[in-house]
Amino acid sequence: MSRPRGILATVVAAMLAVGTLGPIARAGVTSEQVENAIRQGVRFLKDQQQPDGSWTDADEQMKTGTTSLVTLALITAGERVDAPVVQKSLAYLRGFGPQQLRNTYAIGLQTMVYAAAEPDRDKVRMLANVDWLQQAQLKPGDRAPWPGTWTYSENKIHQGDHSNTQYALLGLNAASEVGIEVDPTVWALSRAHFERFQFRDGGWSYTPRNQPATGSMTCAGISSLIISGSRRYVGQEFLQGESIHDCGKGAFNAPLARGVDWLAEHFQVGQNFGQGQVWKYYYLYGMERAGRLAGVRYFGRHDWYREGAEELVHDQNPLSGFWRGATHENELVATSFALLFLAKGRAPVLINKLRHGSGGDWNNDPDDVRNLVGAVSKDWKTLLTWQIIDPEQATVADMLQAPILFFNGHRVPIFSEAARSNIREYVNQGGFLFADACCGEKEFDQGFRRLIEELFPPPDYQLRPLPPEHPVWRARFPLSPESHPLWGIEHGCRTVAIYSPGDLSCYWNQAERSPANTGVVRSRMIGQNVVDYATGRELPPDKLAAREVHDFRNAPPPRRGALRIAKLMHAGDWNIAPQAIPNLMDALRQDPFRYDVVLTQKDLFPRDPHLIYYPLIYIHGRGGLSFPKEDLDALRRHLDPGSGTLFADAACGSPAFDAAFRRFVTELLPNHKLEAIPRDDELYTAQSGFDLSQSQYTKAAGGGKGFPQLEGVKINGHWAVIYSRLDLGCALERHSGIDCKGYTYESAVRIAGNIVIYSTFP
Repeated sequence: MSRPRGILATVVAAMLAVGTLGPIARAGVTSEQVENAIRQGVRFLKDQQQPDGSWTDADEQMKTGTTSLVTLALITAGERVDAPVVQKSLAYLRGFGPQQLRNTYAIGLQTMVYAAAEPDRDKVRMLANVDWLQQAQLKPGDRAPWPGTWTYSENKIHQGDHSNTQYALLGLNAASEVGIEVDPTVWALSRAHFERFQFRDGGWSYTPRNQPATGSMTCAGISSLIISGSRRYVGQEFLQGESIHDCGKGAFNAPLARGVDWLAEHFQVGQNFGQGQVWKYYYLYGMERAGRLAGVRYFGRHDWYREGAEELVHDQNPLSGFWRGATHENELVATSFALLFLAKGRAPVLINKLRHGSGGDWNNDPDDVRNLVGAVSKDWKTLLTWQIIDPEQATVADMLQAPILFFNGHRVPIFSEAARSNIREYVNQGGFLFADACCGEKEFDQGFRRLIEELFPPPDYQLRPLPPEHPVWRARFPLSPESHPLWGIEHGCRTVAIYSPGDLSCYWNQAERSPANTGVVRSRMIGQNVVDYATGRELPPDKLAAREVHDFRNAPPPRRGALRIAKLMHAGDWNIAPQAIPNLMDALRQDPFRYDVVLTQKDLFPRDPHLIYYPLIYIHGRGGLSFPKEDLDALRRHLDPGSGTLFADAACGSPAFDAAFRRFVTELLPNHKLEAIPRDDELYTAQSGFDLSQSQYTKAAGGGKGFPQLEGVKINGHWAVIYSRLDLGCALERHSGIDCKGYTYESAVRIAGNIVIYSTFP
């Protein structure tokens, strides 16, 4: 937002000493605390709106600036665009064009609001703003120094600064993202300026004349480099028709890397390094933007979002819900910056970009994943992010923050045994691998195939071409293997890894420079299909959501009489979700159940004499299902009069298993009928564990919430057979593919938990 002229030069040296203090120890912040802080902050801002739709300007020279900042914060925090508070604000802002405002901050922020709210309606207004901003940029030959920057107005007698420049670029970038063309020379001038006037230590200050670097201005430098530079400057690599020349030479941005290193070394959330409490909240919003755009989860060893969220939750006024900073950061300004950090910074992480090896081969195209995630964000109409992660340092829980792990390269991908173990466990815990051979390099292709054999040894697993009937070809766009062959690994319910021997990432890297190129379009569509297949178009949880890693190796031994489950073996992919029952039983031993359970299932055939020790038997699959007469007789005795319970589901809603299971029940219990379990049955109520009336269906099953679709066979007042034609078992393994018709993991745990508890009733 606004910054008093020359303020960096007036900061007293005593403030620098604060930087030596260590962070205050606090309890870890939760998603619920952040959500509550956001709601309280939104309530405060809405209460401060004036009758004309505005908010009182913090600086009279920047008319409407505070109103635009507050409106942007409200929209980002989830306020609907058609809500009265937003519509009144938009009506107020539309009364001011660039010739009335004549201020860089105000025009940049107004453009960001228009782009976030109703860009089609306000396209003409954004065009006028973009024209003003382009004209106001300092150019070579202008009287004021530092071409490529902006000052407060179009009057070019004053020097430019990095704060005005940051908000001019943010406005131009917002307009660009909704289809408004920006003169490429504007980006080039700014990029050249930030590269030229970066300090040797990697930081930036308010102007090149100010010393030393500050946290807020280094964040501005990082995000401005990305906006003006690496998102639009693609190094030596270029397209000629569908052919990529100088493939993989996507330009390592050394200034950007030095800026990130500076922020890692000087990282703080309790103050704006170099300025103490001055513009602290402005700085935190800048940090959010720098971290998100750079794909950085950690600055050094600091989880910037978690630590920043802890600071903001602690700082918030507990009664009124506002934040207040020093100098010009009054309650409206500070609260808006705080909300922008909390709401935008917690955006779900869609893809982890994986480091490997000791050099930069993992990052030949720095903007590949950024541009793919941007395309998915637009398609899903929600903000999604990405991050770089190192499997040598990260835990499996860290890696599970994103549902997809992507990597590529030119040379053989090198991972230590610890890193390979982490990747393998990531997949076992529900993660998905996506890789391509950058530039179609044979060395990477051969190395990747050896790596996959180490992670998923044959003959149990085979990397095979994905056939035309694989759901990835229709997950979002209608494609076929002829357009671009893909290979995959099947593991349990799902394809857990998809590999492209041909290049995709270099085309993604060119997406902003040549969005209509047919090669770029095809590669983007393939990437989106893989993402939609892997996720089922289900949103990942926000950054603070706890990632559960199920590890049964050190589980305490169960006591005598502990609850145990048997799993029936048969010829129809009987063990397609091998971790389903262990995951379920692990959930049952946690709060709120606290059951004494045996984590592992007992795999047996119906004629096994140990069947009598298992009151609950589980069966699922996706293929045919048949048993000889002896097996049917044994199962029938177990259910009637044995009072056992048979729990079944069709893996991923398999029609083949569904048809086979219905025939099986007819043969097993010819005198009883499989019927829908009524919604008022105790099985759906908290009496059996949870109220299941709001179970969440996957998008593949239609989405929405409601009662689960369970059927059963009742014998002597007890449901002896409980069946779901929609998937539960694969969901318990956290499979969320586009082809899996069923329930989300959380709902599957509740549904299956109720069934297990019900089976124990006398």
